[in-house]
Amino acid sequence: MIRLLKLEWTKFRKNNVIILMLTFFSLFLPASLYFTTIIPTLPAFFPSKESIIQFPSIWEYLGYAGNWMSFFFLGVLAIYLVSIEINNKTLRQSIINGLSRQEYFLSKVLSIFVLSIGATLFYTILCIIIGIINTEPDTLKLIFDNAYAIPRFFLMTFGYLSFALFLIFIIRRSGIALFLYIAYGIIIEVLIRYFIIEKVSNTAITNYFPLNSFEDLMPNPAFKFTESIPNSVEFDFLLTHQQATLSSIIYIILFLGISYLSFMKRDI
Repeated sequence: MIRLLKLEWTKFRKNNVIILMLTFFSLFLPASLYFTTIIPTLPAFFPSKESIIQFPSIWEYLGYAGNWMSFFFLGVLAIYLVSIEINNKTLRQSIINGLSRQEYFLSKVLSIFVLSIGATLFYTILCIIIGIINTEPDTLKLIFDNAYAIPRFFLMTFGYLSFALFLIFIIRRSGIALFLYIAYGIIIEVLIRYFIIEKVSNTAITNYFPLNSFEDLMPNPAFKFTESIPNSVEFDFLLTHQQATLSSIIYIILFLGISYLSFMKRDI
């Protein structure tokens, strides 16, 4: 595994696209939290703006911001890690030079695993630093009151990246894979869920769609307040953390499993 990671590091350490995506993630994650605090007025049911950057709620608010940052910047990066090698024919060259298909696939899974670990560490450090600065000393005991957010953030990020890897291994066209990744996450899954709720059955089964499962690991904190939930919804609007965790693990296994089988059977 170390050898494969070193190989990936050697190939991509000076890649400008990767550096740019990681820079955007690192800058926009804390910036998104700051922009929330300068909104002139929040809905009446919302807590004070100060609580957003205090323990223990900062884990939730920064986690939800990270939900979007991971989906966009890291998900696009996962697609890029494979697509650039397909486009430049270096995938085929890697196999010719002695890397087995299993090793190549494992190298990409390890890459998104390390990216997810790095993003989670960055999220954790940001939460601790911002929370300590803005939380009153007598309430600092709450610092890890919501610490289960840390493994949920990792699983959420790894889920998005697994979905991105699944698309690029199945489609093998960077433009189409990228379009479907963004379109499915923002539009397609939402429309399918809406159609099922409105036309078929107003049922919680729609909560178990893949990207919604990942999102519910770090959901919009506003959905904790009943005033923010659409009146047409007749079921629990969010999965519990346990439900989201289990369904996310199942989807990750499916995405990576199908990707592996496809990669092993198709020509390179």
